Amino acid sequence: MIKWIDDFLALAEHKNFSSAADSIYISQSALSKHIKAIENELGVVLFIRNNTKAELTEAGNIYLEYALNIRKFSHELRFKLNKFGTSPCIYRLAVGTIPCLAESGIMEPLLQFQEKNSNYAIEIMESDQCHLLRQLSQKEIDVAICRLDFLSDKEYEAIPLCTDEMVLICNKDTYPFEQGSEIDLSGFKLENIYTLTKDSDVYRLAKMQLNDIGFKGELKGTFPRHMMIYPLLVQKGGCAILPRQLANLQLFPRLTYYRIRNAVKTKIGIVKPIPNDENPQLYEKANVLLDFFKNL
Repeated sequence: MIKWIDDFLALAEHKNFSSAADSIYISQSALSKHIKAIENELGVVLFIRNNTKAELTEAGNIYLEYALNIRKFSHELRFKLNKFGTSPCIYRLAVGTIPCLAESGIMEPLLQFQEKNSNYAIEIMESDQCHLLRQLSQKEIDVAICRLDFLSDKEYEAIPLCTDEMVLICNKDTYPFEQGSEIDLSGFKLENIYTLTKDSDVYRLAKMQLNDIGFKGELKGTFPRHMMIYPLLVQKGGCAILPRQLANLQLFPRLTYYRIRNAVKTKIGIVKPIPNDENPQLYEKANVLLDFFKNL
């Protein structure tokens, strides 16, 4: 009954044999056998199975509560035995992030967490915000490091980590100012403006910034990645409105950035979905990381 606890919890979380098997690195047939073995030992059916989903039965929900406690106590036991030389079990903690870790300073506390919690292995995956939120909802990642500006506090628990601001990026010969100088955009005629795609938070922030200075024109273009904009600026000119932490211009020495007077601010933080009433304890790995950041 205890042997296949992690298999049971994986299926309870993913509600799909294929996804659950992938998450714990076993075959789908092996997972099916393990779940059947637990059910045979308990003498109850734990999941209602159909072609694509596996939903917990009433008995399954009761067993879930005990299974989570068993795993929790198992974690504690392994941690206490670790000092006697017993090898701890390593648990995967999937962290999705927008491109910001190095520039924001968030990487350092992640490394501190990893050092302090040796029984967790952090796996970092970088993507855009829309994709990260989809991964969170589908439980493909445990937490996301992303922009908080337009997230609903009814759907996500968030811990703010840092603040960024929108800047203007262009060729160095466009304006006679030092890099990082603050400029008043309302005093300039802006043409050929680029930013990220319309479904991104960065697009909304850029539009807010342009509205604040009374810009009435249309954007020249949008791109899914900021690194796709910079070669275009070098070759054809124009400018980009992007967060400061995306102004990593080492590979583009002809470009520079300027701070914007009364710049639109953006917050970056670590988030997890607010659990529904069904299985709130399925987010225990995320809770460990969020609790760590709360106490920094």
